[in-house]
Amino acid sequence: MTAQVFQNGACNWRCWYCFVPFSLLSANEARSAWLTADELVGLYLAERRRPRVIDCTGGQPDLVPEWVPWMMAALRRADIAGTTYLWSDDNLSNDYFWRYLGRNQIKLIESYRNYGRVCCFKGYNSTSFAFNTKADPALFERQFKLFGRLLKLDMDLYAYATFTTPDVENLGSQMTVFADRLMNLHPNLPLRLVPLRIEKYGVVKQRTGPAHDYALEAQEEAILAWNSIIEDRFALEQRRLPMPMVALGS
Repeated sequence: MTAQVFQNGACNWRCWYCFVPFSLLSANEARSAWLTADELVGLYLAERRRPRVIDCTGGQPDLVPEWVPWMMAALRRADIAGTTYLWSDDNLSNDYFWRYLGRNQIKLIESYRNYGRVCCFKGYNSTSFAFNTKADPALFERQFKLFGRLLKLDMDLYAYATFTTPDVENLGSQMTVFADRLMNLHPNLPLRLVPLRIEKYGVVKQRTGPAHDYALEAQEEAILAWNSIIEDRFALEQRRLPMPMVALGS
């Protein structure tokens, strides 16, 4: 699938497998530019063969939580909201969505028809989370709280998970706990989650050492454990559903 990608050049984490050079994640004005949502949509309209999808990514887009409603308003002003799908990424690292957006902005997000949001769980336990993000292991817990708050809104939500890990001890039981916690948020949530296979490419090659090589191998075992849980808990017809058809409503 082809998409127009706009990147917020800032992130509060430094995941070792990130495809973006760290120098482009520090909100450095020498390596980025200030643009309005209307200017971004203008660049999109200038494309001769513009794709049907705009991806607001990063970095962490929600360091600027207004970006998504601003883009929605700009797409409506350009009269292309009905033909353009807006997608945004979220690393579940902050609560700026609720802290800084006004109620009208949240209502706009909930009412916008062509919008999807994907949230990335950085690991299946606190050890893998801290290894992947270089963040405090305690922040692993906050991911579930933030996703739970988003679930209460009328929003089309999806999830990623990265299963690279420095330690596969008790992998089966740890992955079971992870699946349990997702299902506590919503029984169908695992069917809307995609395990992302991490590979060495681009700038990632420059950041890896023996510990990362081990993690790349360990993720294969972790994905197998995840797939086994999905097969045990969900019938074949459920697993065959296209992901957008998996209900996350109450």
